[in-house]
Amino acid sequence: HFRPEPNVAIGRSRGHGLSGGPRSRPTKFGAMDFVFKEARAELRELTRKHEPRSHWQPIPVLMSAIVPALCFTWAYYCCFSWLRFYHPRSAFVLGLPSLAVAAVVSLQAKKLLRNAVPARGSMVTAVGCWAAVVLALWLGEQNYSWHIFSFYSYQDLADYTNIDPSEDKGQSFMDSGQVYFKEASYVAVDEFVAFKSEATFCVAPILSEDALQPSAPAGKALGQNFPNVVDFWAVGLNCCNQETGEYHCGAVADKTARSGLRLLRDDVRPFYALAVQEWEAKKCPEDTNTAKGYAKAAPLICPRSGHPLFFHWVADPLLEVDLFYEKAMSMFSMHIVCFTLGNFLIGLLLFWALFLMGFK
Repeated sequence: HFRPEPNVAIGRSRGHGLSGGPRSRPTKFGAMDFVFKEARAELRELTRKHEPRSHWQPIPVLMSAIVPALCFTWAYYCCFSWLRFYHPRSAFVLGLPSLAVAAVVSLQAKKLLRNAVPARGSMVTAVGCWAAVVLALWLGEQNYSWHIFSFYSYQDLADYTNIDPSEDKGQSFMDSGQVYFKEASYVAVDEFVAFKSEATFCVAPILSEDALQPSAPAGKALGQNFPNVVDFWAVGLNCCNQETGEYHCGAVADKTARSGLRLLRDDVRPFYALAVQEWEAKKCPEDTNTAKGYAKAAPLICPRSGHPLFFHWVADPLLEVDLFYEKAMSMFSMHIVCFTLGNFLIGLLLFWALFLMGFK
């Protein structure tokens, strides 16, 4: 007879599968894995719900604006201030904290990225700090070279008054910074010489009315009303034209000006010296053919410049020196404001760009 299959149902009820084998039961470790998976999913859900919806994150944005600005200000100050002039090594050491802050913030951003936590604030701050250090060194060096170096150099050099350019010799005033010439001193603009080399280097002798030598027959014959030694020169860069005879360097148009500020730039001094040599050659040609017509009157008298000193012709040296410091501090303030605003705007753009790239 045909028998039903109660044993199949019985087998299933007793833990047997369709194949007749024992059915797999959840183990203890499998239950724990299931619990851990549920917990992780719940944690992700809670984290996602509590993520800020704003793209800007106010506190990181504020830090990315303040920290680079502080780094820029301190590094700039160490690079251009009096500390740089008198104690350059100390200025270098004191400026290192700005570099250290940039390095620390960069390492922090790298660590946050590895741990997959929000790092946009640290990344933008790191970029701003490195930009602050680089710009501070560059702009501070320019400000120092243009203004602060000249200001403190003139403070250290000697001041002289009542110098007679027709009698005094340049060798006696090698340490001069600010000089005041005697009354009736002037710049002989008709005797200027222009030396061209990438730029036009203009020189003109500083003379006084006592420099005239009407009693020298050779001087009268040659048209040279100059002292035997001309050591004081007014100079300027790209302020004269040899073809048109124009010379407008410094305060030559001011009839009351009779003062000078010593030329401090070592890189241009050799070109002015070459211009003086050119002037000497023009005023006293050593060619025998040129001197032949004057040999009967007297020996040829040649003005020379044994130790030429170069000055910027000014009306008030004290005012000019103070202007160096005022311009330096004005440029310092302007650079701080420009960097702070520029860093803030660029930081906002970086926050938005990093958000679009998927960074938290």
